[in-house]
Amino acid sequence: MDREEIEKLVTMNRAFKLLRERQRKNIKRYPEIESLTRKIREVRERCVGDRELLNEAVENFERRGFDVHLADDKDGAIRLILELIGDERLLVKSKSNVAKEIGLREELEKKGIEVVETDVGDRIIQLLSEDASHPTGPAVHLSVEMIAKKLSNHFNTEITPSAEKIVEFLREDIKRRVEKANIGITGANALTKEGAVVIIHNEGNIYEVMQRPKRWIILTGIDKIYPSLEDAISAMKIQSFFATGEILPSFVEIVSGCAKTADIEKKLVKSGDPEKISLILLDNGRSKIADSEFREILYCLGCGNCVANCPAHSVYGSRFAGGRFALVDALRGNRDALKLCLSCRKCRKNCPMEIDIPRMISDLREGNELFNFLLSHARWLNERLKVELLKIILSSKLAKDY
Repeated sequence: MDREEIEKLVTMNRAFKLLRERQRKNIKRYPEIESLTRKIREVRERCVGDRELLNEAVENFERRGFDVHLADDKDGAIRLILELIGDERLLVKSKSNVAKEIGLREELEKKGIEVVETDVGDRIIQLLSEDASHPTGPAVHLSVEMIAKKLSNHFNTEITPSAEKIVEFLREDIKRRVEKANIGITGANALTKEGAVVIIHNEGNIYEVMQRPKRWIILTGIDKIYPSLEDAISAMKIQSFFATGEILPSFVEIVSGCAKTADIEKKLVKSGDPEKISLILLDNGRSKIADSEFREILYCLGCGNCVANCPAHSVYGSRFAGGRFALVDALRGNRDALKLCLSCRKCRKNCPMEIDIPRMISDLREGNELFNFLLSHARWLNERLKVELLKIILSSKLAKDY
């Protein structure tokens, strides 16, 4: 473990501590959070795996003018996106965990298509070839100084080590690229049976991406559908609070069709961009999971609070994704990392949906659970001790150099 790795862990844990403090401070302002989480847990229990709900939603989206596609797996989704892109060689996209799930950016780049991430955190991760450390804050493990230094090397220009200056520089670079793109792709936080897409964001970039003139592609999972817009908004509030400590993000987009006007004789006339909206609903094993003992994992809202409170992730970083994300990796074949799980149950305790991740990890993990418990704690203590010792050594070196 080198100096840079230690710095990343320290920076990440400091960011997660700030998030927890903000949650504790603001929970008093939002007493409705507790009742909302109970309500949405019940909704998720009913909706996950409901084929009738899915079919109704598809019908309503198509009626509202969406170009709807169902993708069975990763290859099917990428094939569809390539067909929708056509001859375009530039694509701008916003944060999407489903896109990360299928490795979309990497697959498109192999085909010679330039993909530009428009969220500041994802753009940093992209430019610096880093692994994301959190689903909604992918670059929280990188310090201001580290980002400025590496971006300065990448762009061959001096960038001031200030969060404001870094954001300003990246937003200008992103803006230039967005203006050249004809196609944008986003994820979705929720879909509704009535045929509406709900997307939350804080940077304002999604508004720019979804208005690319030729086509807006929405890529999301079949598990994101809610019976009503009211349910989707409640879920959005929960996700926002447990991801950021605030119940409302800066922006909430609710889209139920292309731009149109009825100002002339009440005749609906299409106006504005994009020309087309395409919705891709990805299965990729979700139907199978919904019918298994692991269906509870699909209740996840994607807030990442399990990761922010995972002691194993706090010392292993990218080697153990933490919480729900470690479990998903295991369901897709990477079970070795589960040996690092401490079975501390903090992921369930801090999950707004109270998903029993520890039980599912125990079911997937090989070997005797008592032995796994003891071995994981011995490994964690050893790793934690190394981290703390290296922090002391590095601090003393920095003080001496100063």
